[in-house]
Amino acid sequence: MVVSDRSGSCAIVILIVGEICYCANVGDSRAIISTDCGRFIYPLSQDHKPSELNEYRRIIKNGG
Repeated sequence: MVVSDRSGSCAIVILIVGEICYCANVGDSRAIISTDCGRFIYPLSQDHKPSELNEYRRIIKNGG
């Protein structure tokens, strides 16, 4: 019998205060913003995946 683990979570929270945009993400979530009618696109979040070097280092640093 094969059991697949489908656990996990993901979320994006965006808070705009005046001219400042705050973004927080968890898991496999991504946020982008576009300006000038879509001519320019900017990432607001970073992936939280072990294959990303910074995330890998964070995991190892915390005993994972």
